[in-house]
Amino acid sequence: QKRIDKGDAEAMHFLGCKYFHGHLVAKDIPRATELWKEAAELGSIDAHYSLGHMYYTGEGAEEDKPKGIRHWQEAAMKGD
Repeated sequence: QKRIDKGDAEAMHFLGCKYFHGHLVAKDIPRATELWKEAAELGSIDAHYSLGHMYYTGEGAEEDKPKGIRHWQEAAMKGD
């Protein structure tokens, strides 16, 4: 939690995954989405990928393929 409070995008993405899948914490997709969005705003490629998958497939959110593709494009453009 300390890393998240300091704006650590990697920690936000990691915890978001835990909430999304319910690993070691209660499953909470809205909280996962919130963490991933914040991490993506901070430049997390992994968060953009996770949001892209969620929106494209409709797993955890209303399906929105264009929004999913936009997140994947952001991840691709920021990647190495």
